[in-house]
Amino acid sequence: MNCAGRPGFPAFMMGAAVFLQAALGRMLLSADTARVYFLGRPILLECGLRARYGLPCPTCGMTRSVVMALHGDWLGAWSMAPGGVAAAAGMLLFGCAAFALAFSQWRRSVRWEGSLTRGIRRWAPLYGAAAAVVWLGGWAAQFDAALRMR
Repeated sequence: MNCAGRPGFPAFMMGAAVFLQAALGRMLLSADTARVYFLGRPILLECGLRARYGLPCPTCGMTRSVVMALHGDWLGAWSMAPGGVAAAAGMLLFGCAAFALAFSQWRRSVRWEGSLTRGIRRWAPLYGAAAAVVWLGGWAAQFDAALRMR
């Protein structure tokens, strides 16, 4: 039997892909409040809406926030864009859930596998909805602050 046919292999690969992506993001990218850097060189892209009208778009600051969170600066990331913290935390939680599911499938623990599967199906949409509220609330606060500065 090949590895792909083994119980837990797909879940393990999903978890590994998530953590590999996070590790690569942490190794290759860095950020401060002004911009994101790739291997120490600034990425010179700006938000077109902010550059033209001085107003943030819904994703303004998200990349910086996710990169800052991956580097452990959760407070700085939250102040940049709360949605980035929600995205980074959700990604890491999903990776952990995938590894836990893979482990339960390898052990052939039907009880744990069922509980984990039900938990993921129940909590992932709720987390997604809460993350969307955090993301849009953070953007609304940025948008309001930008309007007040005009």
